[in-house]
Amino acid sequence: VLASAAFRLPHLAGRYRQELRRVVEQRSAGESYDLILVVKGPFVDGRTVDHFRRVTSAPVVCWNPDSPFDAAISNRGAGIPAAIGRYDAYVTWAEDVADRLRHAGARNVIVIPFAWDPNVHQPVEGVGRAAGRIVFVGSGTKERVAVLARLSRFRPIVFGNQWPEIPGVEVRTPAYGAEMSAVVGEAAWNINVLRPQNAASHNMRTFEVPGAGGNQVTAITDDHRKYLAHDPRTRLYSTHAELESILRADPESLPKRPDDLLLGHTYAD
Repeated sequence: VLASAAFRLPHLAGRYRQELRRVVEQRSAGESYDLILVVKGPFVDGRTVDHFRRVTSAPVVCWNPDSPFDAAISNRGAGIPAAIGRYDAYVTWAEDVADRLRHAGARNVIVIPFAWDPNVHQPVEGVGRAAGRIVFVGSGTKERVAVLARLSRFRPIVFGNQWPEIPGVEVRTPAYGAEMSAVVGEAAWNINVLRPQNAASHNMRTFEVPGAGGNQVTAITDDHRKYLAHDPRTRLYSTHAELESILRADPESLPKRPDDLLLGHTYAD
């Protein structure tokens, strides 16, 4: 409860920051570092960033897989935006987020797109859980609920949490790793509904669905055109009518996906 409140009132996490600074100072004594990586940075304020830099003599870099300007309190809370200008570099996945980071005072912004892990998501033989069905894998948000509700006539299956009951939509428990790959690979179509923070770019599913051998339907963005333009098994839409038209098509007639489609888009790359 306290952590939840601190996302809205970051000063409540003062003791946490104090302890964090103490631990970093203790563990860094006598050590040498190339850089200090902060992931997202909840409750890490500017004073703490400066402390990390001072006691380690290393640049402090924030890698944030979410947008600090997103409406969700989990992304914009915990003092995350206030520390943007104190990092030596700030890493994001999209150019539109990068532009906002620069306007917010970021010193050096680096754009590294999302990718996929072939050790986690690769073609796996399905067991019939979603064979020939229209599938969405992921947690529920109001935008995603609205899209799936309008597609109820297609009897889609959702694998995820935080989903309400939706007439015509079958909601199942989340699927991860090999289980997700099996579901994605045997589905007729996998719908990738972008969150608002990803709406102008891409997300992890952009690469994970092709990596698992699945047929993907997702929104037209510059990033999707850039990364998936040569994928005959990813179809892009801009309107709900276009989405429904794609879902009515038989993906079995689509050409084979190029073997090198995801070359350079693994996390190792």
